[in-house]
Amino acid sequence: MKNVSYYIALLLLCIVLFTGCDGWKWDENGDLDGLWQLTEWHDKTTGNVTMTKNDELYYSVQLKLLKMQKMDKSGYYFSYFTNTGDSLFLEAPVHWPEDEKRPLSELAPYGVPANGHFHIDVLNSKNMVLSSTTAILSFRKY
Repeated sequence: MKNVSYYIALLLLCIVLFTGCDGWKWDENGDLDGLWQLTEWHDKTTGNVTMTKNDELYYSVQLKLLKMQKMDKSGYYFSYFTNTGDSLFLEAPVHWPEDEKRPLSELAPYGVPANGHFHIDVLNSKNMVLSSTTAILSFRKY
């Protein structure tokens, strides 16, 4: 009888551990999750393709949050986003360390269009290509 109650208690503990806090939230976005380094920025209006070592720009994706950071600048931006499978829609970002909401237009140096909408052209475990009306951004998984 002691063995049965031991196994029931162990089973209940496992259920609580594996289903508590809305379940595990590890891989909510598939290949989109992770750290991405910008490798090429194609400006559609000028036709220029640019990327230099000084422009090290990173997007980090986890759950419903996108972090944008330039390595040569202090501070970074966070933005909630919606992923529809073929598009990303960013919401009003927050700048750190001020912790204040900012307009989407402030993210232009990070390749984000004024409307916050990207089309996902390529997305796999190694590469991502996002396009907007003004630019095409190519990333590698870092």
